[in-house]
Amino acid sequence: MTQPFSAFRLYTLTCLLALTFRTAPATADDSSAPAPSAADQSTAVRDDEYFPTCDSCAPNPCNDGYYISCPLSDELMRRIEAQAKAMQAQGVTYGAGVTQFYQGVASGGQEQDFDYGGKVDQFLILDSGKLGLWQGMTMTMHVETRFGEDVNLDAVGFAPANVAMLYPKTGEHDTAITGLSFAQALDDNIQATFGKFNALDLFYSLYPETGRGINGFMNASMVIPLSVARVAPLSFMGAGALAYEGKLPQAGVLVYDTQNCATTSGFDDLFDNGANILGFYRVFTDVNGLPGSHLFGGIWSTGEFVAFDPSSFVIVPDEGLVAIPQHGAYTLLYIFEQTLWMDGCHAERNVTLLSQWGLAEPKTSPIGWSANVGLQAQGFDRARPHDAFGIGYFHTALSNDFQDLLSPVLTLQDVDGVELYYSAAVAKGFQVTADFQVIEPADVRNDTALVVGLRATLGL
Repeated sequence: MTQPFSAFRLYTLTCLLALTFRTAPATADDSSAPAPSAADQSTAVRDDEYFPTCDSCAPNPCNDGYYISCPLSDELMRRIEAQAKAMQAQGVTYGAGVTQFYQGVASGGQEQDFDYGGKVDQFLILDSGKLGLWQGMTMTMHVETRFGEDVNLDAVGFAPANVAMLYPKTGEHDTAITGLSFAQALDDNIQATFGKFNALDLFYSLYPETGRGINGFMNASMVIPLSVARVAPLSFMGAGALAYEGKLPQAGVLVYDTQNCATTSGFDDLFDNGANILGFYRVFTDVNGLPGSHLFGGIWSTGEFVAFDPSSFVIVPDEGLVAIPQHGAYTLLYIFEQTLWMDGCHAERNVTLLSQWGLAEPKTSPIGWSANVGLQAQGFDRARPHDAFGIGYFHTALSNDFQDLLSPVLTLQDVDGVELYYSAAVAKGFQVTADFQVIEPADVRNDTALVVGLRATLGL
């Protein structure tokens, strides 16, 4: 245990010395690219500007709002950004980030243990028009490297405590292209898309505050509605169309494979077990000058499944049981989002509420329904404009059919949990997050899991 913790401290020290070595952020032309910031999101819904309240338009009294400010690193940052902008003008955008975790189960759960691990995320976006080809085509590639260990098996399988470490393949050291998609603009608001999609990237493009587990909450139950566990692989092949209002997707239809291809090409067994069909529509709202939205969606699958078949976003026990596969699966979704407060002079300072609800087919999914609600604040203190914190609650109800199948060997219950995090902007491009989770596990033999951890993100 001493060695990983020393590695983590060494990494932190290295970050403090080097501070930041990142390029300009990727654009949001494609659905799988990193999504707009909170500030972009707040102004993308309407053409007019939101100025609900103005905390203060005066310059920040605490320099740039970071704990550490280094003129040398600032100059290096300016040079890197200048090179990145030059590349972007030629149609090439590159962004990279390193995230490291030191996380453990302090008590309860499956096993009490602390583990060290991390991720390297790389994005490459090519714009065909700027490259001198045809107009409107964007290619987005996401390469992920996973190293070290995680506590997902040690804590609660039905509520993975670290969703980012599920990619590319949970429990293994691996590098893979988890997303390689193409988007062709048909007009100003409609976009055709096809390729290999990263599920978290796709959801992140809808709700940037979910953070992909790299920022914001870490538990999978707070990042996505877990009712999609049966019909949403980590990475999948598909094609469809998206309609945009401003910079945000408003409606979409996507047909995709039922099988996870995070570490494979996806072509060898494409549609061998049917197809999934996703459809959604999003209604944007304006409440007292503050933006919000309601999303209504559903996913229908034509494949055959057993409730305890392996699932991407939850760890499902099968205990060696045998059951007859059932045809078809579905998930119905409702997602509510509302900005509760925004500094009219600095839109990136805001407080948002996000709640996700899902209902799944009980015969083919281990989850009957799921719900969460999360409150997140960015720049709540004017002197700390880049710091953030969040608190959330989630409930995952296991399907009765799944519990009945496992009842001879396991007694299961619904999963409840609370997550709290605080993210401190140590330096430009470098954030350290403290995270605390309390989870009531599905297996009644295990006590309530207390999961604590640190996350250091450099870059994206």
